Amino acid sequence: MIINLNELNLKKEIDFKIKVEKDDTLDKRIKDLKNSFVEGRIYLNSNNNIFLECLFSGTMIIDDSITLEPVPYDFKIEIAENLEDLEENYTECYEKMKNILDLKPILWQNIVLEVPISFTLCQDAEMKGNGWELTHEFSKDEEIDPRLKKLEDLLKGDD
Repeated sequence: MIINLNELNLKKEIDFKIKVEKDDTLDKRIKDLKNSFVEGRIYLNSNNNIFLECLFSGTMIIDDSITLEPVPYDFKIEIAENLEDLEENYTECYEKMKNILDLKPILWQNIVLEVPISFTLCQDAEMKGNGWELTHEFSKDEEIDPRLKKLEDLLKGDD
């Protein structure tokens, strides 16, 4: 995802649309990317600072929190950055001598923030896993264990 910035000297703006593929070295929680595109523009302002505005969208394949099966998770990330302000990103992504910009580190820094900590696609999933299964769910109508009856009085005050 390298963009040649020599065009900025001529037309002051570069429009782009790039299909994004999964890179196995960047985040293990994302199993795959489907229909993922980044579309946007890079332009120079009046102070000759380089700005990046883009929309990164698609579907990431992540593990379901309960079943650990791969499930789709749609995402849409708006990125608007002044590359001059981001010193560490700017030097990592932009090589002044070659006048090229690598979008990959910027995109992956943003997508990692979008990966949910826990995500369950189906609430009615069978509660069963590798070596375990749910055998009983507590309902409010059930009789409370007499040894814990005194704790019920404490919880009544929270209603």
